Amino acid sequence: MEKPDLSVIPDKPGVYLYKDSKNRIVYVGKALSLRKRITSYFDSSHKSVKTHHMLQSARNLDYIITANEVEALLLEANLIKTEKPKYNILLKDSKGYPYIKITKEIFPRVMFTRDTSDDNAEYFGPFVDANNLRGILKSILKVFPLRSCSNSRFKQGKTCINYQIKRCKGPCAGLINDREYHKLVCEIKDFFRGNISKLEETLDAEMKRYAASLMFEEAAETRDRLNALGKLFTNQKVVLPVEKHIDSFVFGKHKEIDFVTMSFIRNGKLIGLSTKIIDNQKQDDDCLTFIAQFYSVVRQFPEEIFISPVLEKEKSTLLESAISKLSGKRISIRQKGFKQLVALAENNGVSHVEKYLQNRDTGIQMMDRLSRVLFLKKPPETVQCVDISHLSGDMTIGASVYWKKDIGFVKKYYRKYNIRNVDNDDVKAIYQVMSRKAENIIDGSEQNSDLYIIDGGKGQLNAAVKAFEEKGLSANLCSISKGRSKNDEKFKQAESIEEIHLPGRKNPVKLKRNDKALLFAANIRDEAHRFVISALRQKALKGYRKSPLLQIEGLGEKRLKALLTEFPDIYSRDDITAESIKNHCSIPADVCRRIVEFVKEYRKQN
Repeated sequence: MEKPDLSVIPDKPGVYLYKDSKNRIVYVGKALSLRKRITSYFDSSHKSVKTHHMLQSARNLDYIITANEVEALLLEANLIKTEKPKYNILLKDSKGYPYIKITKEIFPRVMFTRDTSDDNAEYFGPFVDANNLRGILKSILKVFPLRSCSNSRFKQGKTCINYQIKRCKGPCAGLINDREYHKLVCEIKDFFRGNISKLEETLDAEMKRYAASLMFEEAAETRDRLNALGKLFTNQKVVLPVEKHIDSFVFGKHKEIDFVTMSFIRNGKLIGLSTKIIDNQKQDDDCLTFIAQFYSVVRQFPEEIFISPVLEKEKSTLLESAISKLSGKRISIRQKGFKQLVALAENNGVSHVEKYLQNRDTGIQMMDRLSRVLFLKKPPETVQCVDISHLSGDMTIGASVYWKKDIGFVKKYYRKYNIRNVDNDDVKAIYQVMSRKAENIIDGSEQNSDLYIIDGGKGQLNAAVKAFEEKGLSANLCSISKGRSKNDEKFKQAESIEEIHLPGRKNPVKLKRNDKALLFAANIRDEAHRFVISALRQKALKGYRKSPLLQIEGLGEKRLKALLTEFPDIYSRDDITAESIKNHCSIPADVCRRIVEFVKEYRKQN
């Protein structure tokens, strides 16, 4: 980028924006003095690799003046969140963190969510391990049986299976009044606020009161809830000797890799810990930006924020003011003590970096091997895989997944395509998907990639090549399919039945089962298959009432919904048996046999 006229840049606090040739923001920064900070980019001082690349890609410079440095920090964090500049440290948005959501209704619901946009609800979190949180939610619904059904289901006024298994008190049918129900809501809020001792005392007193009143059934139920509550916390580790809500950010470096370990402590108990790699070269004030960006997307603020290593006093004061303004309450920054927490965070950080480096090295080896197998000039840095699935002629879905070096699967670049007029022909469907993908790449609405992998054989590959060529795009393409093994000899030689097809080559490439190129291609193919099946399931369940399967005797809408949820691609699979349907869908054996026979006949006719 050419040096701008620095004399016109104000000597005031604000945010500066570097933009590329397409006017996209590639970097956002803040400054107490815009003129001094921007000048530093064009003086003779040493620049980091990140800064050097950023200046090479930048073509324009813009800035926004703010009233003070606090506003500059908050604006910077918000712009990074919304614009996702290439050269800033990017933090996952709020959808990356799971929360417990309790709605504000007459009979509130409790549920797992990643979306915190509903202002008519109270959120608890953020948590780190989504699977663990789902397990906790399942357990606490046994202790605090609040409803989790949709409002439409609730308005039907009759109990569901959750009432039968004692995970709901049946407010829909008037089996509990709002006063008793809200007592459960308050208890579950105490649970997630970490007030466990208070909650245990309340339940213990309640149990004794029921017993004194000879209400033995209610006393036994309360006792069971108290015991279940104790089991939930037998393995929870107390890491701090203070009963406060504290978020901790420990920044570190291991083998030249920068990382930050975040710990979430509620009343001295650790509810979550997560380490993130900071890919870009870290600047002096990146920790301020990182923390401000984090609190611009989360919904729950702690009482204190602990940071290590120690910040300069001016930076600590700036961050404290910014976070307090963001939360609407005073939040103090703490930087001393908590040696046990720092040691825990650093150990986890080092372990995470080691795993990151191991995965990165494995990824590099896979890409090197893949480039040799496919005769590419250099290893691909981005790869897409395309797959097709269908239920019947009017329900064909195409989908693609996106993989990027050092990151892995990037779900924001996943795409779904509704396919029409292909008569269950996968070759025609691939051609349609790749034609539309090429058009989207040309107009900039989709990302281009170094390599495209098609799930299918030679016919599907040729269709993809033709689609791109007709749109004037050149690309590296291949396909992966399962070949046929006539005997066990291939397995004795550890040769895979998977085959890789290349454009212009008659015979497929056959590799060993543990070949790194094949492992990568199969992995991304499996992810594409998972994604397209998920898309197909959503589409199938929308139109399940029109399914020809309803012609089967004994298969009503409820059973059909269970069937399509488990086997959305039932028409395109020949490995589904009556026994597998019975085991997965709890459908009677005779109905399962009729389903299999119907599908076989339907496939012959269509």
